[in-house]
Amino acid sequence: MLQSFKQRFTHTSPSAKAFFIFAFFVILVILVPVKKSNTDITGILSATAIFYSILLGFYIAAAMGNLSRLKTLVAIETGALISIYYIVKLSLPDRLDDTRDAIDKYIVKRFEYEVHNYTEPTTKEFFAIFDVLKGAKGQSEGEGTAIDYISEAMYYVPQARRELTIVGAKIVNRVSWIVLTILSIVIVFCLFLMRDGSFASSAITALLSSSAILALFILSDVDGNRFGEDQFAIDTYQDVFSAIGTLPYYPKQYLEAGRYTPPVNTYRTGSYKSLKIVEN
Repeated sequence: MLQSFKQRFTHTSPSAKAFFIFAFFVILVILVPVKKSNTDITGILSATAIFYSILLGFYIAAAMGNLSRLKTLVAIETGALISIYYIVKLSLPDRLDDTRDAIDKYIVKRFEYEVHNYTEPTTKEFFAIFDVLKGAKGQSEGEGTAIDYISEAMYYVPQARRELTIVGAKIVNRVSWIVLTILSIVIVFCLFLMRDGSFASSAITALLSSSAILALFILSDVDGNRFGEDQFAIDTYQDVFSAIGTLPYYPKQYLEAGRYTPPVNTYRTGSYKSLKIVEN
């Protein structure tokens, strides 16, 4: 139950997280009594906020750069698979069914893993796509050109897959998370000490405190390749299924955790070894 809740919250949209975090701090502002302090809270808050913003900005910028490259590599791979399928369809029709089956199995197994670490476990299924075309000989100039393109894809697509693993790795390590967490807690603590009991003061405290914590969740989503994952980590691969003429596939664990809601009524689900068709 706890693991399911954690999985569901982890993949919740940023707007939903913002709502829950803000609601939490509104309740906290109401329940925690106002307490004055003789310490120079303003100076502590200013120094902490500057350090926090610099460190947070650095990590978000670095993680966003990696995420942007990751999206590009996913587009390269899925685009190449679609191109290979249509080239086989036009030039090597006798290999079409086997090619479709190989591509389908590869993408289905890809969903057994997260987008940043699926390349190594699916190496066998990936090269099985090209094994289907082993021994193919062009009977015309067009067929020969098609085979040359597919051979070229065997060169640059594996490179893209390898780079996926590198750019998909997390940037923020445990020590950095500890530092960021401590800084955010100090900021929240100072904000609560600076309240004067008025409505405006309470509202500002709730807004700034929730913003400081929400920034950490945003960094976690970007660093974990979850920021906008519906589009690049799920929907993009459904385009491949559509291109090769098979039903969309959504893993059972995605649906059970509320991570994704299928936009179609008929689709496949389950796991790599156990597929079933769902019709709503």
